[in-house]
Amino acid sequence: MVSAIPPPGFKEAEWQAYVEKGRRLVKQIGDAKFELGDTLVDMLDSPERHGDIERIVEVYAQQIGARPSTLLHYRYISRAWPTAMRRPDVSWSVHARLAADPDRFRMIRDEPPDPTDPEETVAWTQDEALRARKLMPIHPKTPEERIDKVKHILRDTDEAAEALARLAERTEVIDAAVENPRFRQAVRDANRQRGKKLEERANEARAFAGLSEPSPRAERHETPSAQQAPVVDYRDTPSAVLKILGVATSFCVSMQNAVVLLQTENCDETAMEAITDSLRKVRAVCDWCEHVATTGKPDMDAALAEMLRDEAGGEDR
Repeated sequence: MVSAIPPPGFKEAEWQAYVEKGRRLVKQIGDAKFELGDTLVDMLDSPERHGDIERIVEVYAQQIGARPSTLLHYRYISRAWPTAMRRPDVSWSVHARLAADPDRFRMIRDEPPDPTDPEETVAWTQDEALRARKLMPIHPKTPEERIDKVKHILRDTDEAAEALARLAERTEVIDAAVENPRFRQAVRDANRQRGKKLEERANEARAFAGLSEPSPRAERHETPSAQQAPVVDYRDTPSAVLKILGVATSFCVSMQNAVVLLQTENCDETAMEAITDSLRKVRAVCDWCEHVATTGKPDMDAALAEMLRDEAGGEDR
């Protein structure tokens, strides 16, 4: 039960009197709805009555100043709740919310659990009736209910996307989101899907321009040598070779993961320069490795030697 704490400007006794009066009036309204529904049941459900129900209700509604649909709804609620099964201390609105549930008679016998503390109970309200039927409450209380409410409001894809973009402006929100594996997977899947669409558009543009022939790079990827990597016997392969193969494999895997994440970043000019410089160093080291493997000579040019000394010095620092 909500405590009747008086707002500023009201004495406690004065406020309590208004609250009690309001409760009586609300109950009277609910009782009147039940009475109107019972009247319609008596009018229309008796075996002695004949005729067009909709026409009878329409004429009756006109003569008492009510809407036919409202009267039919009251009748439906009264039929769902025989007098003996109603709870006088529970509002008509709660009975209406529970009317469609086959288990309503058992449900209303006990107080509903508190959504924030299942060990406690609360008074019946429309929200509790909706929760009892596994429906979305009007006023969500728990995080799950608030999230479901937002998802329901943002059913339109464009509006949901704009809301997500605006939420991403809050650093603490996006930082927390990227810690969620489901969110990271969704971003990766979306980026892959976007990449496919961009590739399809590029292919359509090339076809429109009469450039539908496969590029030399694509042809290279289709050659058997590119599709099938050489296989070595690890039992007979020198340890230095195995180490290089392991480093290269690890590098490729790590770079794949890093590139996927890079698609989601907005890199500034400084970051792009740093990436380009790092890739230049990687290419230089790979070229040197290939030179040593093919010639057997470990010599390197002065620029590479200086770069490696700088890298080693940076790690020591």
